[in-house]
This record gives sequence, structure tokens and C-alpha cells, in this order.
Amino acid sequence: MKVTDPLSTSVNLVDLMSEKHLFLRRKVGELDGEELNRTETHILAVVEQSGSLSISDIGRAVSLTRQGTHKSVLGLIERGYLAESEHPDNRRDRRVTLTDQGQQACDNQLAIKRELERRVAEKLGAENVERLKKLLMEKWLED
Repeated sequence: MKVTDPLSTSVNLVDLMSEKHLFLRRKVGELDGEELNRTETHILAVVEQSGSLSISDIGRAVSLTRQGTHKSVLGLIERGYLAESEHPDNRRDRRVTLTDQGQQACDNQLAIKRELERRVAEKLGAENVERLKKLLMEKWLED
């Protein structure tokens, strides 16, 4: 099978998807003016979707250790992307929410992703992009 992407070294589905995923994540990082790493952007996206989460819930959602999650979340709090508050019913339960700066970072990421999708659609065609998105949303291996 001929490989059409000169940077690709694989022809199996899993490796091809992984390579494209890494390429797209790097591209988003290059185009984004924020100094956020992939873990931090993932944390912001999870908090944006949920509104308010505990640090433990964030760790489970992004598959990080407790220590790694705590370090990343504290860094995002210190840099003004997240705010921490006590849960009204349980003082031990600390909740994390987006700040205005955090929401702006999420909005910027979404705009970049939309632009990259537009560029992909120019190359592959809008119908193919929609078809690919539908295929990626299907449950392939889940029971």
C-alpha cells in the first residue's frame, strides 16, 4: 500500500489515527498564543464541559495521577485560567471552574480547531470530512 503522507511511517489504522491526532494537536498548539501544554488544554476543555469539577474528577476525566492532576490544576489556578472554591455542602470538596481567561483560552482553541477543520475540508472535501466525523463518533470496539 502506498503511503501518501511523507511524514507517515505506518499503514495500519491505529498508527495512522495516532499520527494525525498528534499532528493536529501540535498544529493547534502552534496557532494558539497561549502557553498551555496538551494536558492543560485537556483539563480546561473538561472543566468547560462540566462547569465545575473536583480535582479528583478532573484526574479521572483526563487519566492523570492525583499528583499530576494537582500540579497541573494548581498551575492553571496560579496563571489565572481556573478558580478554586469550596463546595457549599462539603468544605473538604474543592471545586474548580473556568475564569474569564480560561473561557477565552477555550474559545480560542475552538476557533483554531474550526479553522483547521475548514482547511482539511478544502483538501478532502466537506462531504468526506462529515463522513469521517460520523465514523469517528460511532462505537467501534465498545461492548
